[in-house]
Amino acid sequence: MDAWAWGAIACLIAMVLAVVIVAPRWHAQHLARQLEGRAGGGLAGIGSGFDAVWRPSADEARTEWEAQIEIPAPAPSPADKDRLDEGRIVITPPVGPKP
Repeated sequence: MDAWAWGAIACLIAMVLAVVIVAPRWHAQHLARQLEGRAGGGLAGIGSGFDAVWRPSADEARTEWEAQIEIPAPAPSPADKDRLDEGRIVITPPVGPKP
C-alpha cells in the first residue's frame, strides 16, 4: 500500500475515534435540552410529516398526546375585574384534579 492509502486509513481511524470520544458529550447536551423543553429544531417537524404518511397510528397518538397536554385558558370577560393588572390580562390556571 502506498502513502495515500495509509493516510486515508489514518484519517478514517482518527474521525471514528473523535466521534466516539465526543458522542457522550453530545448525548448529555441533548438530554439537557430535552429537560429544558427546547429539544428539536428546524427539522423536527419532518418526522411528524413522515409519521402522517407512513405511520398513521403514531401520528394519531402524537396528536392525541398534544391535545391532552394543552390547557385551554378561559377568556376574560368585562365582569372579571381581578383579571386585569395594569392593563394586562392575568390568566390563572383552573384549580382542580388533573385528568
